[in-house]
Amino acid sequence: MKKVILFSLCMLAFSACTATPNSKKISVITEKTTEMSHLKNALNTYSNATINNDVTTLLSFVYPKVFTLISKERMKKTLTNVYASRKAPNITDIDHQKISSIMPYDAGLYSIIDSKMTMKLKSPVVDNEKLEVLLYDRLKSQMGTSAEITHDKRNHIFIIKKKSQIIGIKEGSEGWKFVGYEQAKKYASKKVIPQSIMKNLK
Repeated sequence: MKKVILFSLCMLAFSACTATPNSKKISVITEKTTEMSHLKNALNTYSNATINNDVTTLLSFVYPKVFTLISKERMKKTLTNVYASRKAPNITDIDHQKISSIMPYDAGLYSIIDSKMTMKLKSPVVDNEKLEVLLYDRLKSQMGTSAEITHDKRNHIFIIKKKSQIIGIKEGSEGWKFVGYEQAKKYASKKVIPQSIMKNLK
């Protein structure tokens, strides 16, 4: 059950030319601009659903093959229970700092998004300062160097700012779907994410 919760939370937690272009070039440029707009709109909806704990909308933007590892129904139930318990970090902001060019692969399109997520976690031990310090140290150890963690002792809140990468994938008419880069690497052996994408990632 613990692994399911962690997996679900991980699901938690974007040239100019001086020559006169011909009609074909205009068509290509317009298509790329339109597709980038679609990607940004989907990413914003996905991010807002994550911040607002809108599980149904959030899961509708998860890359479908992820559900071969854990069913959509089970993930929905787990996330709903975690949010209801108020024990999970509260995601307050997602800043998409960079969206790569949209690139083709054998089954569609993909893009890599560099983001920074801000989370707040209320301490479960407000009457014990020593335990709060231990929890702060554990969070720093678990989050690693990619996270900035501050401890608001007065309000008993931990503020976490963590960098992350998201892979946006579009296949056919399904629209843009997303999966965390770290999760994609972790489950690479299960071939959930197309190998033609994985081989082009760091």
